[in-house]
Amino acid sequence: MKSNRELIEQFLRFINTGDAAIGRPIISDDVIFYAPTSSEPLKGFEGYMGVLAMMRGAMADIQWKIEETISEGDKVFVRYTMTGTQTQPLMGIPATGKKIRVTAMNIYEFKEGKIIREHGLPDIFSLLTQLEVIPAFGR
Repeated sequence: MKSNRELIEQFLRFINTGDAAIGRPIISDDVIFYAPTSSEPLKGFEGYMGVLAMMRGAMADIQWKIEETISEGDKVFVRYTMTGTQTQPLMGIPATGKKIRVTAMNIYEFKEGKIIREHGLPDIFSLLTQLEVIPAFGR
């Protein structure tokens, strides 16, 4: 069986490509995914695909890079840097053409080599500031 770190690397390839064939083997059918884009937890593989479709639809060049991982037992904390260019509407925000660079800190729980739970915590404040939806401090 792959280590949790190897599974996170595979998960990174999945989110960076949007290729369901890469993600499906490592994501439980019963996964629960807490994301700030939804008031209720998303469930199942289709929940992931929905968030990816929203993000990739707004920023076709979106990429995540692992900056740091901390692993303990069946849980892995990952700090990502997310980059992209908003060329289409995102969460009701019209296309801005702006490049973004946002930190996300996610916690994954694994069982039998699959992600069963994720808490996704992107820095939405920074995202909204970079898209000039809210004013940046100090400007």
